[in-house]
Amino acid sequence: MIKTTTILFVLGLLANVINAQNKKSIPVKYTEVSSQSSNASANLMIDGRVTDDSRWISQKEEASWIKLELNKKHRIGGLHIYSGFKNEVPIEDFKIQYLSNDRWEDIPSAVIYKNSETAISIEFDDTKEVITQSLKIYITKTYQNTARIKEIVLWPYTGDNIPTLGTNVEGWVPLKRDERIPEIYLNQSGFNIGATKRFTAPTLADGTSFYIMKEQSDKVLFQGTVKNHIGDFTSFNPSENNTQYIIKAGNITSFPFSIGYWWLEKVTYQNMVDFMIDSRHYVGTYKKKCWGSYGWRDDHHFGWELHSLVSQYLSNPGAYQRMPSQIVYEEPLDNSLWGKLEPYNESAPDIVKLIHWGTDVIVTQNLKHEHFKTQLAYFLYAWPWIKEWLPEQNYQYVKDYAFKVWADNDTDQKYPYDESKGHNLLALKTQIGTTKGALPPGFSVMPNLLLYEVANREERDDSEKYFKAAYNQVKWIIESMDWNDPQTTKGQRMSEHLTMSGLAYMYNQYEEKSPEGLKEKIEEWCQIMLHRSENMWDFRKLSDNQWTPTGEKVTMWNEPGNVLGFPACLLSALQVVDSKKTVERFNTLIYSHIDNAFGRNPSGRHCVYNGVKDIDGVDIGWYSFHKGNGQLQDVRFVIEATAKNKHYPYHPELGNIGWSEGWVNFNTAFNISMAYLAYHDTEISTQRKGKNYLIKLKAPLNFDYEKQEQVRVWVTNKKGIKTRVLLKEKGDNSEYFIGEVSRKIKPIEVSYGYGYFSHRASF
Repeated sequence: MIKTTTILFVLGLLANVINAQNKKSIPVKYTEVSSQSSNASANLMIDGRVTDDSRWISQKEEASWIKLELNKKHRIGGLHIYSGFKNEVPIEDFKIQYLSNDRWEDIPSAVIYKNSETAISIEFDDTKEVITQSLKIYITKTYQNTARIKEIVLWPYTGDNIPTLGTNVEGWVPLKRDERIPEIYLNQSGFNIGATKRFTAPTLADGTSFYIMKEQSDKVLFQGTVKNHIGDFTSFNPSENNTQYIIKAGNITSFPFSIGYWWLEKVTYQNMVDFMIDSRHYVGTYKKKCWGSYGWRDDHHFGWELHSLVSQYLSNPGAYQRMPSQIVYEEPLDNSLWGKLEPYNESAPDIVKLIHWGTDVIVTQNLKHEHFKTQLAYFLYAWPWIKEWLPEQNYQYVKDYAFKVWADNDTDQKYPYDESKGHNLLALKTQIGTTKGALPPGFSVMPNLLLYEVANREERDDSEKYFKAAYNQVKWIIESMDWNDPQTTKGQRMSEHLTMSGLAYMYNQYEEKSPEGLKEKIEEWCQIMLHRSENMWDFRKLSDNQWTPTGEKVTMWNEPGNVLGFPACLLSALQVVDSKKTVERFNTLIYSHIDNAFGRNPSGRHCVYNGVKDIDGVDIGWYSFHKGNGQLQDVRFVIEATAKNKHYPYHPELGNIGWSEGWVNFNTAFNISMAYLAYHDTEISTQRKGKNYLIKLKAPLNFDYEKQEQVRVWVTNKKGIKTRVLLKEKGDNSEYFIGEVSRKIKPIEVSYGYGYFSHRASF
């Protein structure tokens, strides 16, 4: 019997042959070179051969470069570069420039940092039309400061992807798949105790037994059976700390992984904050001007930063309060950039400082785009729970600004990729945005409801107009939105979570006042998501016949924010639906999509290029790293890319195809999912214990398995007086925190989390 992988590999080779026949590369010669070895001249890198005895080798120098001349002026779509010696020592940091009006200009998508591949395909970004007759390759880092390039192949722009590696060259031998990746695809880092644990094994037949054991042991700890190429070991919840496990099935073995209390949160919480710290504009790791950037580099107007940061803090404040402080207030370089808000108290948690930063940039720069204005509602709503670190002036200034500009239809400037027709947030929004990620359906619902609550808190006479705007928007979605159209769901890319979170918030907070049919509309969405997720990856597809969004340009689409933001949609819907079957399946899909970005995908790679460095337990990160418009090269935890449509259902042999580039907007989508997951997993209860009450809290807070950690909750008594009560972890490694409060103070309620993310229990 022929294996599926063999068939796929043959089909991949056949596709290469067809590409070679139908697509011709651009003739090129070199004109100048920084240096070359006597037996390895630059002309050998354009002779059509990919071998170690036919390559350019530079002299040892800090920077190497080579200029290329095309046979005529072309619009270039991308190139292939084969470098190094054998399969090692590739060129690491380099960029491609093109001559335009007698000036060398960088091609944004061809500024490569920390490349680890000896064969790399680079598609050129459609934000710049590269029309030229001259290119320059500028290399700044490589092994022993010596550039080694075997071959370069240039491809004309056709509106489609450039051909796959190996086209129009001799001597290149592709691997059937990345030999570093086992054929058991799973979350390379690990799994949470009590949560879904699954892997995909595309090459294993149904009925194949799999075994779980410690990495250095042959003792079987768990046994299961592969079904539909999936192995499920959800019931395996070992009690040992800091232990690595492996899965064996047939003749293949998985990467090692961990299982622990809140393992996912343990390896991501600090990383999420680190990314937001590093990627800020002007005060982060790259202080120069970045195109289309405001508070965070390359955020445009739809980064949803405050949506995510406020949600994170409200959902699990204890986790963020105990993080180490990294941010120190910096005076503005230019008073037009930030500074309208007075500085925070330096004792504030970093996440509160980030909330302050994002808000300050919007009001200082007078950003009146409707998407930016929605972010201010989150700051104002969160004020009661962040004000202990912020001057009262902050609240008053933002409040006055937000209420003043909320209904303004005009904006202050032109924004990149702007699809909005008007900026009045009280108006009905009937336009559905493109897959770029701006203008998702119902994006104004939750901000209007939050501002409605702020207006009521302020005892404003006009508060009802904000509720009415949200009501009308939800009513329009119920009557007009067709969930079968992928553009209303996955087609919204990393912004999809705004639609479902807004609908769920309306239903949960205002069920009696909600438009008729809201619950049914959410349940209808659930059924379509369930249908599209029935496959061996437990992966929600774009439609019945397509896995991920694609488009007419080669840069369409990179979707890690889509994958990592989807759990927020599921978790929002779970607050509404009653079906036990839906709840059980959604609890699987929440983790399967996070697992997808952590390695359970057809490429077998983690979505973070530096995943091995940034995340405990990750074995192999994404193929390549692009600085891009955001200049994220020195930022921690950059979410780079996920598997593309052509990778599915199982084509690992295609390698690094499609687009990859980090974006603030991808990380904020993941941030929001983790906020909703914290709310979903938190429980609080009370019971009598002699003269006291016992408080028991379950929340994602156990991040050190060898230390008894602590958290504080709020207790309110009959007089309305609030007191912080200390809870301690139940031992060194537990999911529960416990504490006591005297019955003498007559407590009536205990709470953890704030606002719409709070959990409460009565005494």
